[in-house]
Amino acid sequence: MTLLTPVRVCHVMTADLWAGAEVQLATAASYLVERDDIELSAVLFNDGWLAAELRRLGVAVEIVDEQRCSAMRIVARLARVLRRRRIDLVHTHRGKDNVLGSIAAVLAGVPRIVRTVHGLTEPMTGWPRLRYGVTEAIDKAVLRCRADRIVAVSRATAEALGRSGYPRASIVTIHNGVDLRTVAAEQTPSAVRAALGIPAEAFVVGTAGRLTAVKAQDDLIRAAAWISAAGPDVRVVLIGSGPEEARLRGLARELGVEQRSVFVDPAADQRAGIYDLIGALDVFALPSLSEGVPMALLEAMALERPAVASSVGGIPEIVTDRATGLLVPPRDPRALADACLAFARNRSWARMTGIRARRSVEASFSRERNGQALAALYTGLVRPAENPYRVSAAAIAAAPIRAVAARIARKARRLRGLRQAERLRRNPAAVAAALARARTVLVVCHGNIIRSPFAERLMASGVAGRCGISIASAGLAAERGRTSPAFAVAAAAPRRVDLRDHSARPLTAADVDAADAIFVMDVDQQLALERAHPPAAGKVFLLASLAADTPLEVHDPVDDPAPVFEACYEHIARAVLPIVRILASAGPLQS
Repeated sequence: MTLLTPVRVCHVMTADLWAGAEVQLATAASYLVERDDIELSAVLFNDGWLAAELRRLGVAVEIVDEQRCSAMRIVARLARVLRRRRIDLVHTHRGKDNVLGSIAAVLAGVPRIVRTVHGLTEPMTGWPRLRYGVTEAIDKAVLRCRADRIVAVSRATAEALGRSGYPRASIVTIHNGVDLRTVAAEQTPSAVRAALGIPAEAFVVGTAGRLTAVKAQDDLIRAAAWISAAGPDVRVVLIGSGPEEARLRGLARELGVEQRSVFVDPAADQRAGIYDLIGALDVFALPSLSEGVPMALLEAMALERPAVASSVGGIPEIVTDRATGLLVPPRDPRALADACLAFARNRSWARMTGIRARRSVEASFSRERNGQALAALYTGLVRPAENPYRVSAAAIAAAPIRAVAARIARKARRLRGLRQAERLRRNPAAVAAALARARTVLVVCHGNIIRSPFAERLMASGVAGRCGISIASAGLAAERGRTSPAFAVAAAAPRRVDLRDHSARPLTAADVDAADAIFVMDVDQQLALERAHPPAAGKVFLLASLAADTPLEVHDPVDDPAPVFEACYEHIARAVLPIVRILASAGPLQS
């Protein structure tokens, strides 16, 4: 078999900032460099944060310094790099790098050009607006002539580009993504607040990004005044730097919230990193006037921060109102304040909103999802015959039939599993026998932050004093180190279960091999575990198998209101009782 050479892609970018576009390119690169079918390189017009990050990832980076080179010299040098590297596709990101990069690509004989539009025109007046208009006109002309695809980071951006004259047939939407492996706080919120001089009991609202007019941080400062007047001891944290900082500080003084306002630039202030700062917020606010798909918002959601954001650009594609955050009209500080106060007055709802936000990012805005879409775009343009999305008419016609068949098969497997569990409940001898000889019991759920640790600690408490019996828990899709939600800890406390020190851990093959009996919460988890570990099939049971007066499956309450959550803990407590009775009678007392 002949192995095909990888598609050689060169990103061309001005890279004079470390803003959303630069962050997104670095995130996409972290995925693309891991693929065997893509060979990634970059030419940047400025050396700085992006260059350093791409080098760290192993991307070949060359700098053509725009401070030392004229436009013609940039084109000439860039064309030489593209020819030397035999580039198949050039990917540009802003007006200047698109115009110069496209000309260089033509000179170098590069067959394909892709441009990402990271956001729409920001509000401007006077000379800046005129200058930008000229650049935009040239950019649009180049795109019409040379761009094979224009990537819009949101559907709203794609629609606006189409209305403004960009060729609709060339526009594709690929949402931004975040690297969930690296978006994590290293310091605790209490430590960060102490470092910033913020009282532990304060209600902290903040934002992150360039301090510019389009981000409308002045509305957040005005909202802080409203929140303060309503009662909470509020602090507003503005993370970043920019030309508006002096004006924003003056506004805070004018409104009497200067002592409640904290300005911190993580690029210069070493007290806390950007994710530590965002993780220390009670609410992340984004009152922007214009956005594509803001990386700071995605990162805040990945950190489980409940978000309040203006309903502009691509933000409604990220935030589902009252589910994964709250949307407010732009330029409405009172609405912004009221939304923040709603979270302040219902901390349990705020916490659940943050959890749902994280799940939304995992499902739709990950670096993997973004990177896979880009890789498919690259290969589809350079090698159309290899594009996995080019399928025959017969395959298209058969697809619905295959989808229905797969769905029926899944339902059939679940029904068989449920019937088997019901038979086992009517005759639980196999469960009882496994428990009678068990010395290691494993409790498994999805994320190992609510149901399985609660059941584990109830069991451990019930068999205390019996030697030789070990109880553990794990999650099928657990994120290592993730702690139990605050509301889960609070709900467990009255039942004498302390989850404050619990941290999640993913299920491993060693866990499965070592366990004598494994309990799961529902049939889907049982089927998933048995598919992954076939030899364990005979020792995997539903947690409620022995509790005949309870439902067989334990519902995940994470997104539900408090009564449902309490009912889940009651369900688990009743399901665990017969298990504990058998374990306690089987294990010898400690001397």
